[in-house]
Amino acid sequence: MLTQQKLPAFRNLESSDEFSETRLEAIGFIFHGVVPETNGKASHGRSPSNLLHFARCSKLEKVTETETKIWFKSVRVAIEHLDGLIGTKRWKWCKICEREITQRILDQN
Repeated sequence: MLTQQKLPAFRNLESSDEFSETRLEAIGFIFHGVVPETNGKASHGRSPSNLLHFARCSKLEKVTETETKIWFKSVRVAIEHLDGLIGTKRWKWCKICEREITQRILDQN
């Protein structure tokens, strides 16, 4: 009997190679931004973008090395994790990706 390896629901993308490879796979969603430290303060001085994208979004090409990058398997997992980690009103969808996800929802109805 074959054993099936279960993929994690999300994972941090530590290196630029890992980030690039994940984008090439074009599966799931990628968050980039600044995650607050345990004391609740952001670790950088400037206002973070804190955006969630489809993994294939072209806007991800502009992400800097200093930002935290997290890959998510599904939208539901991404929303739940980001709301808990960053806060409900402290992250948002990329404008291009938001239009696409909205269109998908409309197409399903």
